[in-house]
Amino acid sequence: MFQFLFLFIVFSVSLNATVVVITGASRGIGFAIADRLAQSGYTVYAGKRSTSTLKNLQPLAEKYSNVHLIDIDVTKQDEIDLAIKTIIDNEGRIDVLVNNAGIEYWGSIENISIEEAQKLFDVNYFGPTRMCQAVLPIMRKQMAGRIIQIGSRGGFRPVPSLSVYSATKFALEGISETMAVTLKPWNILVSLIEPGPVKTELDFEAPYGSHLAKDEDPYAEIFDRVGLLDPNSPIAQEPEEIACIVQDAIEARCPLFRYQTTDMIRRQAGFRMVDITGLSHVEEWNKILFKNDSVQPPCGCTK
Repeated sequence: MFQFLFLFIVFSVSLNATVVVITGASRGIGFAIADRLAQSGYTVYAGKRSTSTLKNLQPLAEKYSNVHLIDIDVTKQDEIDLAIKTIIDNEGRIDVLVNNAGIEYWGSIENISIEEAQKLFDVNYFGPTRMCQAVLPIMRKQMAGRIIQIGSRGGFRPVPSLSVYSATKFALEGISETMAVTLKPWNILVSLIEPGPVKTELDFEAPYGSHLAKDEDPYAEIFDRVGLLDPNSPIAQEPEEIACIVQDAIEARCPLFRYQTTDMIRRQAGFRMVDITGLSHVEEWNKILFKNDSVQPPCGCTK
């Protein structure tokens, strides 16, 4: 009995000491993740832009003393650096980074202006890259860490009317696969979450590309056939469902590399990838890159 109590106390202390940084936490998936992890006792740094609404986050921070609001615009390096320094000064460590901040534009390669495409990549790809570059030296020094990338089904199965958005998610998948391999020696584990449509403003209130007026758009008929998203669609998930999967990935002893968020998306991934978990890819490169040393997956998994 005493041994069980001791283990419970150690586990609780360890969980409460887990420091999580979430970008884009003011609403949608990011807020749902912050809310769920706060309830579970994590120390949550909820990243927001200085112009973001606080209608959700302020009550959350007032309810939970373990929630801290912090300005993180993922397109601004100086703001990222200050946020990470503040967290380290306060906590001394960062255990989990959730790269959630993102934006979306509807349209084809012609619909979306170069400026809009650059903005998409700046937030959706370079934003997570900046965040990883900021936290990885800390995690390597700790010899431990988790990076959760909020990707998209569009990262392996693009929707025609989300062309450039899908390109940003393809890029995020590519860099994440290389990270999953190269960060193994420091016990830093990377997971991609691949939802389809989620009932958030990102999915259902995203602007249409401005390069072509909609009434002049030669792709309009194609997009109508594809169908723009309906928030009442039966395939649209609640943000809380994604938050549950994120927590599972954080707490798993041997997390998957890829997490599809519904059975339908898993079936779709099956057509695109032989191994939908992505672990065979990681292990293949482990054998190629680390065959002459003793590096092993930190959890002892072989697949």
